[in-house]
Amino acid sequence: MIEKIKETFIKDSIKDLEVIENLVREKKGELEDCIIEKVFAIAHNIKGTAPMLGIESVDHIVKPMELVYSGLRDGSIASSSEIVSNTQKLIPVIKSELLQTQQHQIDKNDVNDTLRFFDSLITKNA
Repeated sequence: MIEKIKETFIKDSIKDLEVIENLVREKKGELEDCIIEKVFAIAHNIKGTAPMLGIESVDHIVKPMELVYSGLRDGSIASSSEIVSNTQKLIPVIKSELLQTQQHQIDKNDVNDTLRFFDSLITKNA
């Protein structure tokens, strides 16, 4: 039973991440509130649900993104092209971690740089 739930969660999360990819694909900097809300909700859902299903590997990737988008929601962080581009970089990594069968399409150093960027925004606004 849990495996079926996990499988459905992964499938639905991949679809949700593809929605984010499509929403931010053409964005250069300023994100509309509806996009910010959508990205936050998806990140929050993945971060909260994945560990309950035994998918521990995504938390350290999704949590900084969730916190940045929370800051965008409450106005403590300003939207920027860097947030958009780093969001675009993380989506394939999150998808890969969820699938656990694909290799990352992004360099590990690039992932670490992206996570440090998100962490710097969180720290700066804490």
